[in-house]
Amino acid sequence: MVIAVGILAMVTMLLVRAPLVQPVPQAIFIFGDGLLDVGNNIYIPGGAEVGEPTRADHPYYGIDFPGSKITGRFSNGYNLADFIAKSMTFEMSPPPYESLPKPSPVKMEGFTGVNYACGDAGIRNSTNGDITYPLMDQVGQFGATRTQLKAQLGGRKPLNIFLSKSLFLIAVGTMDLNPGYNMFLYVPQNDNQTEVQRLIELYGESLTELHAMGARRFGIINVGPCAEYMCDGDMNKVAVEFNGALGPFLSGLQVNLRGFRYSLFDLYGFSNATFQNPSASGFVYTGSACWPGYGSPCSNRTEFWFWDDYGYITEQAAKVTASAFYNGTANFTTPVKLMRLFPKRI
Repeated sequence: MVIAVGILAMVTMLLVRAPLVQPVPQAIFIFGDGLLDVGNNIYIPGGAEVGEPTRADHPYYGIDFPGSKITGRFSNGYNLADFIAKSMTFEMSPPPYESLPKPSPVKMEGFTGVNYACGDAGIRNSTNGDITYPLMDQVGQFGATRTQLKAQLGGRKPLNIFLSKSLFLIAVGTMDLNPGYNMFLYVPQNDNQTEVQRLIELYGESLTELHAMGARRFGIINVGPCAEYMCDGDMNKVAVEFNGALGPFLSGLQVNLRGFRYSLFDLYGFSNATFQNPSASGFVYTGSACWPGYGSPCSNRTEFWFWDDYGYITEQAAKVTASAFYNGTANFTTPVKLMRLFPKRI
């Protein structure tokens, strides 16, 4: 009896001391615009008729990436997609869809997901639609990946299990709220809806389509404030309206779509809090770009929030943002932190 009690006590101590393994998704599928793009923009053809896409394929993009490699990230180094992936124990963001063989994947070994995000992408197909891959096009690209995953995993049931345990990360809407890219901000449609209402509805169609294809756990990043040099005076006002509508809409999807779970990160509020007290996050320059697109970039890149004159953020800003998204305060992440989307396993 004494021996049994001793063994029980020892087992109890081991269970108490045994560390919980960090929650890890099976894979990460990433959608959206240049905030999360890791190179799809490089492959957009462009041309005389449609114009040239905005590409991150030249110096000084990637100056702080390992080997100072230009990868197509709108950053001086790693971007937000990378740091969110890193927070979930992946090495970095999965590769851009356009860099992969078609069809793909051809095997599951080493498969970590796919990044479909593309610079200048919008919720509307008409927002830069000729020089980017809009959100619904990215959803279609995922559909092609899904077909391959079904074949590789051996059928619908293992596919659905795999996807239900994967993260679907999305950041989109900034381009749609810029009057220079979305004419419907000035020319509303005849459906008694505001443009923000229509955008939320279209966003919902993409999320519902992903859910129908097996997605269950979503990380959603709302629209951040525009850089001072890009604002037209009303963009931040429309962004606040968009973000205000997005939260309740996602809450409704969680009620109406079986298994739908999400973590919504308030990039707008987090950025504003940083701007108001930059030293608390280690930043000094929050309203100006480290690199305006010409000449040489600043040398103190870790002190800048904005990297370039398009309003993309620095590697350091992405690192701080990802940390807050993954395990931040309730002020900026609702209804749960990103890490809470995935149960811990011993």
